[in-house]
Amino acid sequence: MKIHFFHTNDVHSHFEEYLQVATQLRRSREAVRAAGETVFTFDIGDHADRKRMETEGTFGRTNASLLELVKYDACTIGNNEGLTLPRETWGDYINESQTPTLVANLFDDQTREAFSSFEPYLILERDGVRLAVLGLTVPFFDFYKMFGVYAEHPRDTFARLLPEIKKHDVDLVVLLSHLGIGSDRQIAEEIEGIDIILGGHTHNVLHEPERIGKTVICQAGCYGAFYGHLTIDWDAEKREVIGVSGGAVARDESVTPDQDLANLLTHWQEHAAQELTEVVAELEHTVEHVIMGNSPLAHLLTDAMRRQTGAQIAMINAGSFNHGLLQGNVTKADMLTCFPGPHIICVTELTGEQVLSLLRKSLDPSYVQQIGRGYGFRGYYVGGLQVSGLHVNVVIGDDGYELDVTCDGQPIVADQVYQVAATDYLHFSPVYSEFKQGKHIRFELPFLREVLGQELARTRGVNIEAERWHFVDDYEEEEVAGE
Repeated sequence: MKIHFFHTNDVHSHFEEYLQVATQLRRSREAVRAAGETVFTFDIGDHADRKRMETEGTFGRTNASLLELVKYDACTIGNNEGLTLPRETWGDYINESQTPTLVANLFDDQTREAFSSFEPYLILERDGVRLAVLGLTVPFFDFYKMFGVYAEHPRDTFARLLPEIKKHDVDLVVLLSHLGIGSDRQIAEEIEGIDIILGGHTHNVLHEPERIGKTVICQAGCYGAFYGHLTIDWDAEKREVIGVSGGAVARDESVTPDQDLANLLTHWQEHAAQELTEVVAELEHTVEHVIMGNSPLAHLLTDAMRRQTGAQIAMINAGSFNHGLLQGNVTKADMLTCFPGPHIICVTELTGEQVLSLLRKSLDPSYVQQIGRGYGFRGYYVGGLQVSGLHVNVVIGDDGYELDVTCDGQPIVADQVYQVAATDYLHFSPVYSEFKQGKHIRFELPFLREVLGQELARTRGVNIEAERWHFVDDYEEEEVAGE
């Protein structure tokens, strides 16, 4: 007999693409059902992403309702659901999805009890085949701890649950893994008893199933560009796998989404748009933004970051903002399009030499104009560094430039240690690598979009120091010296 596993992962609220790929999945699923074959359907997390109005304005209920309509047998959550949707909304998200949500490695940090909304695993029996389906999400320990959540390491989860699962006399153990392809491969090599890993998180496109030992690994890209279709040839008498085929199936851009899916999305779009009309601040002046140099909008936020943390310096990459903000009312919708990423503050210690190196990179177009990816980045270009607590004189000459940098009026000292408030993106991203070398790292809430909104409401867009980067050529320097 044949057993079909349909799966999606890392949609990240790319709704238009998802509607097409979900329609394809549905049609393919119905075709194999019509042939009398066995079908299971799963989602592997990061379906939601608060960069989109429909997700932001409903705390993910748009995504959850689509999961319900497509009819998944089970799902797990990714870091976007776990870390950007407020913990108190998890129950609403899961109730809306009407889908068993399998998360075996998240617990209340104080009681170490499992959350009632989640199930660790599920036993499914269909057409004489018994599956144990286990769900795991990536354990970003420090981040979850800020929300009062304990994230268990997967190896401890396996040690705790696999012996229990084996008692259920199942034919196949399926892992819904929002851990990433590297972890999936390591699990396949080191953990016995897992037959199928349907993966996500790292956005890999596996056009064919990957075999490591007795374990099959699948993953279907991201952003609704693919869905997964794994076919197992199953010997029902011997209760064993005799063949595997399938892999990631590309989205057909010519497909017209099923009308019920399109109608549901329209419903939630209208609901979210209304929610996001709420006014966050009223600005007396337009607050401008630029990708390199002096951005009044970024100055406002970095000042708030420095004040909140007590750090000597604050930095954010300008690409975190998509645009400035106009005079008048600023709504939640404006804030979302202006600052779409789910960033928080990362406080670290850097030497003066590392700070100077970062500032030099910020003047290099090869850094500024890189396309930003991953780690919560939701803009386009990475952008130059915007600063607070620093004044940077860039003296431009025929042979390049020299930097004259002060922190609170004193020259930066190469071997002195400075406390720097940055963003989690800058810490995790490889672009400005000095942040990875920082010491005594800590992360702070709230999300920076909330900090920005509070600062806009407080300042009304006025009294923002205009210049932290000062560009001057050496001829001007000579003229000033000669006066």
